[in-house]
Amino acid sequence: MTICLLGIATAANAGDDYPLRPPDTSSPRATLQGFIATFDDIYHRLENSMEDYADSDRLYLTTEERRQQLSGLDEAPKVFRYLDLSGVPPVLSDIVPVERALQLKEILDRIRVPPFADIPDQEAMTRQSTKRWRLPNTEIDIVRMERGPHAGEYLVSAETIERLPGFYERVKGLPYQPGPGKILATTYRKLSHNATATIYDAFLSSPIGFSFIFPPRWMLRLPDWVKVRVGGVTAWQWLGLAIGLLVSGLIIVLAHRVGRHRSDVSEDASGLRWSALLLPLAIVFVAGLLVPFLDALLRIGGSVRMIIEYTRTILLFLSAAWLLFVAFAILGEMIVASERMRIRSLDSQLIRLGTRLVGVVAAIVILMYGGDELGFPSYSVLAGLGVGGLAVALAAQSTIANLIGSLLIALEKPFRVGQYVRIGTSEGTVEDVGFRSTRIRTLDNSLISIPSSTVVNTTVENLSVRAKRRQRVLVQVTYATSRDKIEELVAGIRELLVNNPRVENSSCEVRFNNFAESSLDILVIFHLVVEDYASELASREAVLLQIMDLVKESGVEFAFPTQTLFLQNSVSSLP
Repeated sequence: MTICLLGIATAANAGDDYPLRPPDTSSPRATLQGFIATFDDIYHRLENSMEDYADSDRLYLTTEERRQQLSGLDEAPKVFRYLDLSGVPPVLSDIVPVERALQLKEILDRIRVPPFADIPDQEAMTRQSTKRWRLPNTEIDIVRMERGPHAGEYLVSAETIERLPGFYERVKGLPYQPGPGKILATTYRKLSHNATATIYDAFLSSPIGFSFIFPPRWMLRLPDWVKVRVGGVTAWQWLGLAIGLLVSGLIIVLAHRVGRHRSDVSEDASGLRWSALLLPLAIVFVAGLLVPFLDALLRIGGSVRMIIEYTRTILLFLSAAWLLFVAFAILGEMIVASERMRIRSLDSQLIRLGTRLVGVVAAIVILMYGGDELGFPSYSVLAGLGVGGLAVALAAQSTIANLIGSLLIALEKPFRVGQYVRIGTSEGTVEDVGFRSTRIRTLDNSLISIPSSTVVNTTVENLSVRAKRRQRVLVQVTYATSRDKIEELVAGIRELLVNNPRVENSSCEVRFNNFAESSLDILVIFHLVVEDYASELASREAVLLQIMDLVKESGVEFAFPTQTLFLQNSVSSLP
């Protein structure tokens, strides 16, 4: 019997001509009568198979006995249709309905239930102003649903469902009234040698979950000390739970240590390895598979089971969100590696940022679904995330501004890693464009970190993308230089520039430009066609050396700051 109380079968009764016919809940009479009749039929089928096993000396149940037990549970899902379970959160949907249905049946099997003819039917309820009926001498109410998928049906009220554990504790010491419940309880007591056990006790505390490994007789006749209840859970269940949780903890710790061992400390800080998935995967495995298996095997119920379910569900969805976030981050690294991008390039940073944002969205969706499972409506979760997001935004304005700035830099691409730029008053080679700042290496080898929000709000001059680089030089010669020499020198410099392959010919300007204080100035403007700053310096140096040689060959001298002092002697007559 207790083997079948491990769970509820979902198949429909093969012998029913109308397997999809819903239960009759048109009135309090129909609801109460249907609930009792469905349970009595299940009890009757279970008792027939268990009675044969109890009267025999066999260790295990036969295949036919197991088939009879499972067929008895084919109608069990209909039992829940008589209950208003709207107040039960989805996380407890596999626990509370079964326990509350059994508790209600245990209560009804111990109290006086009025004849069904005395319970109002649909016609009688139509004439009544109130759409609520209370079982005489109890606080068990059957009410008409006014809204929702069961609108118009009479169900055991949600308030009653919530109070059933207390009602059961008050009546469980009473004897069973004659009926299938009493017969089934007697059979169980005969097998377990427990004269006070109830059917609900059999569901919660019998170690029959191991009956496929050990004979049911042995499991039902364990020593009394292992059946002692602590917090509503027997000693053997606490022992099994402790062992299961210890194994779960070892799996998580092992995954954490393997992940740390497999991580490559020499890898770039922004990279992630597959080993980062081990810890969240281990938690998902424990919370999603191992703990539910322990629950089904040990059949822990009551408040302890609820605590386990809430904790398990929270850990499951948090670890699933964590797993998705890390997985999308790794996906971004894989795309960057497959495209052979530079690790710190703007394209790679944009891909990383994009995949991580997708991971954040996926994690939020998982958390919203988890909140719904815990009984928090999605709009409440969204409102909470909105309030929390506003608080985070206010507390981290600069961080968010830098993140948005990094995104704008990645989208607009004003510069790339390796280019020489001037940002405000800072100048150097770009080494890294991160999610918070841009790092540049200056000419004196200093590393400067500029917040991304500052970068997008200031003038950025990308010196590396210039197709040509303008040069302006003043060739200053002495005032002793003749006009012919000046003209000759100007023509020579112009020819020198035109013949230089690194100089753009169309933009060369060489002119006698100014009478300075101590020199005659020749203005030389030209553009160098070079790739980088180092090439610019080398080409400029070559041009200046050629100009120096030309000046020397022309017999002209470079001027330097001089002053000429004129003295006039005046001889005064002596008296």
